[in-house]
Order: sequence, then C-alpha cells, then structure tokens
Amino acid sequence: MTRTKVKTFTFNSVAENTYILYNSTGEAAIIDCGCMDRREEEELLRFVEAEQLNVQLLLNTHLHFDHAWGNGFAAKAFDLPVRAHRAEVEEMPSPAVQLGAFGMGGTMDEPEVQYIEAGDVLTLGDVTIQALFVPGHSPGHLAFYCPQAGAVFTGDALFAGDVGRTDLWGGSYERLKKSIRTELFPLPDDTVVYPGHGPTSTIGYERSNNPYLD
Repeated sequence: MTRTKVKTFTFNSVAENTYILYNSTGEAAIIDCGCMDRREEEELLRFVEAEQLNVQLLLNTHLHFDHAWGNGFAAKAFDLPVRAHRAEVEEMPSPAVQLGAFGMGGTMDEPEVQYIEAGDVLTLGDVTIQALFVPGHSPGHLAFYCPQAGAVFTGDALFAGDVGRTDLWGGSYERLKKSIRTELFPLPDDTVVYPGHGPTSTIGYERSNNPYLD
C-alpha cells in the first residue's frame, strides 16, 4: 500500500501554509505555493530534491495573492500549469492586482491556469485527490481531500477554530458556512484539516467545536 505524507512550509509575509503531498514512490503535488522570495523558493526546492520527488501537480485552493505568490516560480521550475477553479480567474482581480489593492509593492508572475471543476478527481499514482467546491471566502475556492492521507487541504475556508474572512471579492459568510457544512463536515472525523494559515485540526473537532459554525 502506498504511503502518503504531507510536508508543511510557512511562507511569505502573511504566514501562509504551503503544502507538498507526496507518496512513497515520489509522486507529489504542491498545494498553494506561497514562496515570496528566492530564499523560500530554495527551501522548497531543497526538500523536493532531498526526497527525490517528481512534482506532477500544482494546485491552488484559491488565488488570493498570498497563496499564489510562488506560482510563477513553481510553474517554471516544474514545467507545469497552475490548477485552480475558473471563478478564481474570472470573478476576482489577478493576484498581481490584489497586491496593489492591499498596498503592497512588487510584482508577481502570473502563469497559465488550468481549470479544475468541482468534483474532479486528480491522481498521484494510486493516490487520489478530490476537488471539493467550498466558495464563500472567494468565489471559486476549492478544498483538496486525499482519503489515503486522511487529509483535507482547506485553504482559507476552514481553520482551526475559525473560518476564512468573507469581506473580499466574492465573499459570503452564509455561503461559506453552507460550503463547510455540506462539503467538509461529511468527511470522516479523524480527517486532518490542513488550513491555509495556522495549525492543523480535525474535521471531528471542528464540527463539534468551531464557534463560527453553530
């Protein structure tokens, strides 16, 4: 049976969590590549090289700038398209424009985005990654559920004891709560929640204790 592992990096000035999901044969997916500078890029590359990983997927839960900062670097380094939901491109300003809106300087590469639809199942060998549609923090927000790892990557939809802000482009608190209840809370209790910021949790704990989802 293929073992799956998760490596967590915390990158950039917004302390965003970038994840690498990989299996025992070295096939890997990078989720929300937030590398802000060359030092962070080299940190990620060193891990990929040390583990002899074959990166096959570049996934984005959503395309807010802090989660997309490293997309240009990763697309070039691994010769892959970035994958995200189409609403993240069609219904929001680009990550580079968002930088200006937040009063932050600098530029960002904006590589090709290949669309993922709600319900798509992606594969890393015999490992599956299910795309769950959880809008509310952003219009096309996805979560990525890997049953073999017992893990769900929730981006900025669901945090440990919190939920994502809903005052940005396409945000809706009621829609976010519905998304979490219908798409995330049916997952097994022991599913580990890997959020876009902060520590991990579990679905069972959040279903019973998250104060924003009463």
